[in-house]
Amino acid sequence: MYSLLTILLRLGLAVFLGALIGFERESREHAAGMRTNALVSLGSCLFTIISAFGFLDFIGTPHVQIDPTRIASYIVAGIGFLGAGSIFLSQDKNRVKGLTTAATVWLVAAIGMACGAGLFAVAVVATALGLIVLIVLRLLERLVLPRQTATTQHLQIEAASMAGQLIGQVYDTLMHADIRIKTLDLRSEQEGEVLQIVCAIPDTATLAKVVDQLRVLPGVRTVQANLQDIDKMNEASNGE
Repeated sequence: MYSLLTILLRLGLAVFLGALIGFERESREHAAGMRTNALVSLGSCLFTIISAFGFLDFIGTPHVQIDPTRIASYIVAGIGFLGAGSIFLSQDKNRVKGLTTAATVWLVAAIGMACGAGLFAVAVVATALGLIVLIVLRLLERLVLPRQTATTQHLQIEAASMAGQLIGQVYDTLMHADIRIKTLDLRSEQEGEVLQIVCAIPDTATLAKVVDQLRVLPGVRTVQANLQDIDKMNEASNGE
């Protein structure tokens, strides 16, 4: 049998653990945040409770068979539609985003089912392991595979005269910051010369540092960066 306190404990723990996972996603500005993950966990927990206790009155009824796993089994299939909604192709058409968020929603559903089944220790351990994967492994990926986070950036440098010495200083500044230059384009305008650079920059902190260094070079008037490229860089640094 069951008591109201038992049901409330299972539902409350499901909401709390789902919100913990969702907080990590929310802090990185992903679509499935605290409310989504908390509701997924709560719903999964409730369906599991209904499967386990909702049909006790029919036990012993002639010609009636009770399968307590049937409702819970459809949670796994149903949650796939919600997870699929968080997967999309990024604007640059070269990478799929949202896979980690979709997997997180799937994990949260399993955590909610564990709470509904009374497997509190399993639910807590699964939540802790999920947070370790989302936080610790992401940091480890950046250390081991730093190049994968590099984002294409367009820099525009304006000067009165873009002499060879100034171009060399710009090149050295970018190389010292471990920025890979893809193309250089120099054009003349009425008020001076403009050097356009397409390069791969690892993160926004490196971009800000390099822009400050380029601005103080002798002869440089302005340094501009493409705001759309900065948005893409922030998305890359946030992960999936």
